[in-house]
Amino acid sequence: MSVSVLPDASGAGSWIADYGTAGPPRAADMATVSSSLDGVLSAELHAAQITLGCTAEDVLLAALGRTVARTIGEGMLIVDVVSGPEVAGFRRVGVPCVARRGLSGSELLAAARPGAAGDAEAAHPLAVHVHRDSGTTMGLHWRFDTRGFDHCTVQELAEQFPLALIEVTSG
Repeated sequence: MSVSVLPDASGAGSWIADYGTAGPPRAADMATVSSSLDGVLSAELHAAQITLGCTAEDVLLAALGRTVARTIGEGMLIVDVVSGPEVAGFRRVGVPCVARRGLSGSELLAAARPGAAGDAEAAHPLAVHVHRDSGTTMGLHWRFDTRGFDHCTVQELAEQFPLALIEVTSG
């Protein structure tokens, strides 16, 4: 699964970015921060799917919203979600970024707003690629436009994500 944050309507960046940028990122502008979910967190994710009656993608999106809220601030994050190896099709989702612990995982999931599906991706200043490393662990690669994000901001997102996932899966 890949989750990509869209630039704002002006194309000048995103509300979550550290800096405004002009134009889409080039390959040389992109960097990656890698992190992982251990076997315990992967099991939490699987159990939450069953308990909440949703997909792993939904739980990961809710955790991303909580992560962004804790690291950058509250708002609505518009993301393109790509499932599988093909990048040709995606679905657009509005993900609430809410830091309040009183909002449960299922409430965060219910607040997500599905948008239209699409057949092409725009340039994204931030993308999270999630894949299985093994039968029990998952890898996350946070690709970001270095013109818009400080490395330390993306590192903080990567560090906060497991904690947000625990909050979402704990109800």
